[in-house]
Amino acid sequence: MSQYARVNSVVLLKSLKASLATFSDAAAVALDEVSTDVQRTLAWLNEDRKRYWSNQVHVCAERVTQAKLALKQKNVLDRALSGTTSSAVEERKALAIAERRLREAQAKLARTRSWIQQIDKLQSDYRGGVQGLVGAIDADIPNAMARLEKMIDSLEAYVALAPPEASVEFEKAAKESVLRPAPAPAPPDLRAFAKRLRSRTPAPQTRTEAPLAAVPEWITGIAMPEASLEDQPCAPAPEDRVLIACVGRQPEVVFLARTNAADGDSGWFVGAGDGTESSEYVAVRTTDLLQAQPQLQKVLSLPEGSLVVIDRRNATLTVFDANDGTV
Repeated sequence: MSQYARVNSVVLLKSLKASLATFSDAAAVALDEVSTDVQRTLAWLNEDRKRYWSNQVHVCAERVTQAKLALKQKNVLDRALSGTTSSAVEERKALAIAERRLREAQAKLARTRSWIQQIDKLQSDYRGGVQGLVGAIDADIPNAMARLEKMIDSLEAYVALAPPEASVEFEKAAKESVLRPAPAPAPPDLRAFAKRLRSRTPAPQTRTEAPLAAVPEWITGIAMPEASLEDQPCAPAPEDRVLIACVGRQPEVVFLARTNAADGDSGWFVGAGDGTESSEYVAVRTTDLLQAQPQLQKVLSLPEGSLVVIDRRNATLTVFDANDGTV
């Protein structure tokens, strides 16, 4: 009687591989959303509230100085005219109001700074807590999926080479197995994914304030897959600025989003789309960017509203139009 291996677990291996891919994508999106929310909150506190209350402290301090001067002038004038010091009720009331508003502004500024420190600490603790998950998404899960793929290929090759009676027995065992092929995972919601990436595009104020610098080193590591993109008549001028996120490691997913261009600004932003942290930004000239990464030339010629996602894990390049439809 022929001896053969029982290999009806191929279905299970395929199901496990699909589940790992689904989990990895969902976890990466969740980490990305949390990171985006924290960065937006910090940006709002730093760029909006802190600046606003610092300005209010300055304005209120000026008003206190003016109120004190007005009170002093009133006393001097009354002494000169009547020989006595006036009660200066209105001036004292104005000074009290100005001092109260100054104290309120100082308290609000101190509270804002305290919030920033607390969130920075919580963010640091959070990064340490999810570091293991980030490592699993970046390395462990892809490696496990690669090993599963090799196992699946080996088992399927064995089935193809098995003697006829073994193949019949395998088919019978597979049908009787309690394991059933899992339904194929639903395709990712590309439109929602595009919207999430667009939400990570920095505000116009960040674009204007970003310092002009050299092209970050990670840009040269972008792995551009082959794609049939055509040159569009919307290429930025060589001196136009492109905003780039500063990241600590080479991201697996890179996205380029083009907003409304302004004078001297291409409207393009280049960032990480896989949850890689980025809290600082620099601006580079278009000509410098293309010199460092010439393969981006056709991408940069796409019109305003375009979004390009480069995923080196799957060697794919996806282009979205202004309505988040794939091109």
